[in-house]
Amino acid sequence: MNRFFAIIILLALAITMTAIATSWILTTYHSMMWKPEILKILSIEMYRNETDNSWYLKLEVENYGEGTAEIYKIEIHGIETININPPIKIASGNREQISIKLSKEYTYETMYTVKLYLKSGTVYPVLEKIIKT
Repeated sequence: MNRFFAIIILLALAITMTAIATSWILTTYHSMMWKPEILKILSIEMYRNETDNSWYLKLEVENYGEGTAEIYKIEIHGIETININPPIKIASGNREQISIKLSKEYTYETMYTVKLYLKSGTVYPVLEKIIKT
């Protein structure tokens, strides 16, 4: 009877070790496949368009990472949030100019914080943007 219990225990240990090894291999494999995006905000400007008397946010961004960046939301902190549908996609190595129409009124010589939200969960804050006349 002792031999039977020893075989059952060894079999349970083998199954447990196989499950642990499989889990570790899959986790390591998926983490090696993750390719983050790295955005560099080259310029940002808020301006009033005189033709339609609306405010616009103009961004120039470049993706230095390996993955495609998808901007799905832009926030002017405490003032307004703009949901972008479909998201703006910036492929790896590409530079894009983005122009977004704003719905609120802004004041010249005022400092605003702009945040870019990406689908990967990354938030890029642009601090201390002052609107020039």
